[in-house]
Amino acid sequence: MTFMELVQVIALTCGVTILLTLFSQRIRQYLKAHFEQYLPPRYLKSCGVRRRAPASPSMRAPDESV
Repeated sequence: MTFMELVQVIALTCGVTILLTLFSQRIRQYLKAHFEQYLPPRYLKSCGVRRRAPASPSMRAPDESV
């Protein structure tokens, strides 16, 4: 195997690896979007907006009356 053939094999391997990575990400996103519609809301907490916790008394300004 000559040096140029080796460079071509390395370049081809890199190209195929990048294409497979992009394809697998696309498939993963598709499957995630597809199956999320069947999940109940409790499994989607990381995707949505979380509720604000009520302010604790120590968080209030000192001049506020209770």
